[in-house]
Parts: sequence; structure tokens; C-alpha cells
Amino acid sequence: MRTNYSIKKLIFIASLAAISVVFGLIEIPLGLPWLKLDVSELAILVAAVVIGYKGAFGLVLVRGIFRQAFQGQLFMPTELIGEAIAMIASSVLLLTYYGLSKAIKTYRKPLILEAVVDPKSLTTKEVITIIAGLTISLTVIMITLNIFILTPIYLSAYDALFGFFGFSQFHVTVFTLLNDPGMSNIFGVDLSSWELYVTYIVVNYALLNVAKGLITSMLFLPIKSTLEKVEL
Repeated sequence: MRTNYSIKKLIFIASLAAISVVFGLIEIPLGLPWLKLDVSELAILVAAVVIGYKGAFGLVLVRGIFRQAFQGQLFMPTELIGEAIAMIASSVLLLTYYGLSKAIKTYRKPLILEAVVDPKSLTTKEVITIIAGLTISLTVIMITLNIFILTPIYLSAYDALFGFFGFSQFHVTVFTLLNDPGMSNIFGVDLSSWELYVTYIVVNYALLNVAKGLITSMLFLPIKSTLEKVEL
């Protein structure tokens, strides 16, 4: 019995990993080099429902490694940082979904362990809570992280690799970044003041994260509802 369970789990992990990598390779550029929209989190959220959160977090790592390997960018510092940011976004979605499902009492054990005896249709409360919760959480958390830490690190790595901005040092927070003269020319835009920098990040990241949150959650919910009615 244990062997059958292990084999079944391995099959699900491999299948979902393949789907997440394929989805992850289909990226829609949104202007800046590191702003790319994909829906690979769809497979990761499905993994949380089917095999549990531990397997889903493992899937985030697998997707990152294989996506960079397939793109031939496994050792590019800027791409590794970009992938790390994508992994953080996926983790935010997973943790948010876990918290929301607990809050509205829709959390269940992984379907691979326990079938849903009496599956229920999606309620309006669940749909609104999950879509709004995932979208708002992803947008607010990722914009905040990018303002203070992630974007300064990415821009510093980009400048170290390509020498495009003329930064005088590597920055890990926005507080040192804003004091660098190189901030006057980021991709041809003056971001030397706090107001200009924050506005630029919010405008660019709001589109990415709102789109990712809405698309991912709207695709995920009907899939989740269908899976609960199928014996895995």
C-alpha cells in the first residue's frame, strides 16, 4: 500500500513539475527585463491541493532549476536573481492560499491522501476570497519587497554584469541605492528621488502582479473544484 502511494505521488510530482516548467517557459514580457508574466503558479497551487504544501514548495524549486537550465541561463547572475524573485512570488501565493483556505474553512488534506467524500461546488464567498486575497496579497507583498530589497539587488547585479547604470557599489537595500548617482539613469529614466523610484516600481509591478494573481486564481479554482470530484 505504501509503495503504491509513493509511486502515485512520484507520478503526480513529475507530471506537475513538467507542467509548471512548460508554463514557466511561456513568458510574456511586460517592459522591464525582469518583468515577465507566466502562469506556472497554476500547477504549483494544484500541487498544494493534490500532494500537499511540502511537495508544492519543492515544485517551486524544481521549476526554477529546470526553467533556467532549458533557457541556458543557469549561471547568469541576473537571471538567477530574477528566478529567486519568481520563487518568492510563488511562495507568497502558496502561503496566502493556505491562510485563506484555513480562514474560510475550505482547507482539506491533500487529495492523494484523502478523497473528498462530499465535494461541494464553489461558493461565491470562496471565489471572491481566493481571487481577491491572492491578487492583493501578491501585489502588496511583491511591490513592497521590490521597493526595499529585491529591485536594488537586481539592478546592482545587472549593472555589475553589463555596466549600464554606473553604480559605485552593490546595493542590497533601497536606502543606499537612492544615494548612488547612477540612479539618475535607470533604463533611461531618472529615479534619483524616493518619489520617482517608488512610483516607477509601483506602476511596473502592479500590472504584473495583479495580472498574475487574477489569471492564476481564476484558472485554479475551477480546476480545484473538478479535482475534488475525481478519485485520484
